[in-house]
Amino acid sequence: MLSYRQASEEQVVAFLELLREDARDYLEQTIALMGETWAHFVEIAQQVGRVYAVYQDETLAGYYWIEERGRELHLHGVVVKAAFRGQGIGTAILEKLQEDCAGRMDAIELGVHDSNLRAKALYERMGFVTVRRVEALGFAVMQAQMQGKGERG
Repeated sequence: MLSYRQASEEQVVAFLELLREDARDYLEQTIALMGETWAHFVEIAQQVGRVYAVYQDETLAGYYWIEERGRELHLHGVVVKAAFRGQGIGTAILEKLQEDCAGRMDAIELGVHDSNLRAKALYERMGFVTVRRVEALGFAVMQAQMQGKGERG
């Protein structure tokens, strides 16, 4: 069974380090292309939106970082720890967000790097479609439109 708790300051740092490791092929380059530094990226994560820790039973399995932007929920990042991958945790996180947003938000938006084929396939299975591209960064911006509560499908 999964549970979700707002991450502590230490967990936000741990999330960012996991994210940095998972996305090592493109994350720091992307941050540099945006004219940012890793230190500033960490500050942003600590100040913008909320990071949640995801537990399977009572064991930390991963994290996700969200930010509400008007009637859109932006999903900045999802990281599932290596030992928990392939168990449907990413799918469960997206289902939870879609359920939480139904009737309250118009869409969930996220960016996915072109090299992250598994994540892109997951997002497409969950109803996300590419709405624009950021070619300079190698990212697709994807959205899933929300329906009112009880209108899933």
